[in-house]
Amino acid sequence: MIVVSYSDFFENPAKFKDTASRYGLKVLPQKKQKKVSRRIQKKLDSLNAAVGLIPSETDTEKILATRKLEK
Repeated sequence: MIVVSYSDFFENPAKFKDTASRYGLKVLPQKKQKKVSRRIQKKLDSLNAAVGLIPSETDTEKILATRKLEK
C-alpha cells in the first residue's frame, strides 16, 4: 500500500493519478467523518473551550496529590 497525504495529492492530482494508472493502482477517496450526537458534540465543545485555561507550567499532579492528602 502506498499512502500519500491529501495535501500532496491535491497539490498535483494529475501526477498521482497518472502514476497510479501506469502501475494499476487505485486512488481511494477520503473517508467521511462519522457524525456525532448532539450530546457528544456539546461535550467536545466544552472540552475545546477549556483547553488552555490551566497554564502548561502548572504541576497539576502535585496539586492533586496535596488535595488527596488533605482529605
